[in-house]
Amino acid sequence: MIYSHLRPLVLIGTLFFSTPIFALSEKDQESYQKAKTLYSSGDFTQSYAILSNLYLEALDNPELNFYLGRCAYETGDYTSALAAFDRVEMLEQGNQRNQIEHARTQYKAQLFPEAKESFQALLQSDQLSESTRKTLQSYLSAIDKQEHRSGFKAIGRAGFLYDSNVNFGSADDTYTIIYGTYSATKPISDTAHEESVGFTHLYDFGAQGGAILRNQASLYNRHYSDEHDYDLTFLSYNPALLYSDGQSTYELVGGIGQIMLGGKEYYTLYSLQPVWMYDSSPSLQRTLSLKIGRKNYTQTTDNDLDSRWIEMKGNMAYGISAYSKIEGTLFASRQIKDNGTRIDVNYNEIGGSALYTNQVLPNTIVQADVSFKKRYYDDYSPLFHSYRTDQTLYGSINFIQRLNDSISLELMGNYNHTDSTISVYQFDKYTLSLSLSTRF
Repeated sequence: MIYSHLRPLVLIGTLFFSTPIFALSEKDQESYQKAKTLYSSGDFTQSYAILSNLYLEALDNPELNFYLGRCAYETGDYTSALAAFDRVEMLEQGNQRNQIEHARTQYKAQLFPEAKESFQALLQSDQLSESTRKTLQSYLSAIDKQEHRSGFKAIGRAGFLYDSNVNFGSADDTYTIIYGTYSATKPISDTAHEESVGFTHLYDFGAQGGAILRNQASLYNRHYSDEHDYDLTFLSYNPALLYSDGQSTYELVGGIGQIMLGGKEYYTLYSLQPVWMYDSSPSLQRTLSLKIGRKNYTQTTDNDLDSRWIEMKGNMAYGISAYSKIEGTLFASRQIKDNGTRIDVNYNEIGGSALYTNQVLPNTIVQADVSFKKRYYDDYSPLFHSYRTDQTLYGSINFIQRLNDSISLELMGNYNHTDSTISVYQFDKYTLSLSLSTRF
């Protein structure tokens, strides 16, 4: 790392200039107060710009240097942050808050051996709160994972579900075609048990943190009490190649999935997805992806549903605080049938979603999700004398209670409302689920 070569020079220079011969002028004091105000409001970039112009006049001011280090950290300038925290340590030895920030910065700068040593030294203190101690231990666990080339994790989930509209019955009582008016299929409600398990294996085959092979496999099963024609099983396998240069991560993700409906094979999915993730700042991440794939239906009676599709997606995730985050996603997709005359295969779709996550208590997390999508079918329906357009509004809320470090209790409710220019395809649906999940 560049910092490891510069550190001796920085320390010598700091020792030389650390005698209290510098004092801020009245004008500089005003600038310093403005920088502190900007820091308190979360405007780290502007605060950093001001402090960077002031610190040479106040190398012996531990408070100013601490704010400088924090702003440098928040803007991703880890080398300058480390130098600032080093100056604070020489001026105020034993400043525990500064030592914690120094260790966190070493971790972000991928100086893992140095960070590990710093965190271990901090954990020797009997003045740490229990929450701070757990946080430092989590950093050590993360470092251990970074230092090992191969890692494995799994998550399992099991619970019960109530579904108000298992069969996607119409929201309208009747529908009209050229032959007359007919009764629409009524919604059927039912309960179900559901289970899922997911496995992830990582293997670092390049420089640590650089090139990684990731294998993911998952299984989901939903079994209804009465309506077994709608029992659902989904198996998937997604191998991926990842490369990170510290600020950007590039992925190439393959995918194969098998859908079973009512205990019978329904269709198989194949996909390939390049992904680019970019950390604009420590609190803002952007993701762009392009996914191409196809669906092959198993039953010969469904061959007309075989199709190819492509999807473009953009996502931004912003960390509002250490305990809350918001994500926004926009997407557009196109599906094209392989053959046949069905009018419900070719379509264009656009949509977006927002997800808010908040850790309201140390062991309680609340997630709220809302999404909207609109689907435009290509083909004209002679039975309904109409082109079909569907638009869907979806919302959910999820409460997660951590019972211990590996087991959580989850309560989730969601609602789906779909309108269509062809009324028989309009429906309302909500589900409520209660489940236990475990990580190992």
